[in-house]
Amino acid sequence: MSHPPLVLEPLAELRVEIGEPIDAGPVPGGRRSIIPITGGTVGGRLEGEVVPGGADWSLQRGDGTGTVSATYAVRLADGTVLTITNQGTVSARGDGPLGLTAIRIEAPEGPWAFLNDTPVVGSLALDPGEGRPAVWLKFYTVRAGTS
Repeated sequence: MSHPPLVLEPLAELRVEIGEPIDAGPVPGGRRSIIPITGGTVGGRLEGEVVPGGADWSLQRGDGTGTVSATYAVRLADGTVLTITNQGTVSARGDGPLGLTAIRIEAPEGPWAFLNDTPVVGSLALDPGEGRPAVWLKFYTVRAGTS
């Protein structure tokens, strides 16, 4: 049995602004930080803004790998609110940290409802720019291609 190749299609690029991390201290598995999500922008097939109020409950493991466990809302240009759950890891590499995540999008009935059942993956990078601390996320939908 052969499987079709998987194809990634760009969905969105997010600049997620973050607040001062809250150090929750050592917990089983590592050191917990709660990073407030304070806003941001969304572009690509999805256009809109990151709504303040979410957070990333990250864990710094003893092996140096960080985990991402973030939940936040995005308000699209048409007023639709999507709930984003983003989980993955951030590992050190020679050219800087690399974050890879799996994204779950919850959408209300309407034009964006297809996202409820669409696999989405992403990459994460720290924003090296000046101004408010932020991370860049790139989201891609996954679909089966043709052999």
